[in-house]
Amino acid sequence: MEFEDKQLPLSLAELFETTDERSLKAYILIKADPKEIASIMIALSTFEGVRTADVVTGPYDIIVYAEVPDQYELGRLVINKIHSLDGVKEAITCVVVKV
Repeated sequence: MEFEDKQLPLSLAELFETTDERSLKAYILIKADPKEIASIMIALSTFEGVRTADVVTGPYDIIVYAEVPDQYELGRLVINKIHSLDGVKEAITCVVVKV
């Protein structure tokens, strides 16, 4: 999957056209300490598998779209990386399913 010639964040049409059918896709909803949001966003930009991360209003502070090869990599991303960031209070993972 090549993103080098595409500007991030991608539109929905671009996401669907560039996704690998064998990859695992998920949205990660993060509640964060407001003072740490900037540093969390910087860290998220360095994590492999994170395609987009947006600061939002509402019950969550950041929504991440991730695409990884398998459940193992998703677990590593969420548990080892995202949950370990200073200021992350809660992270809910919503795996994309086909219906």
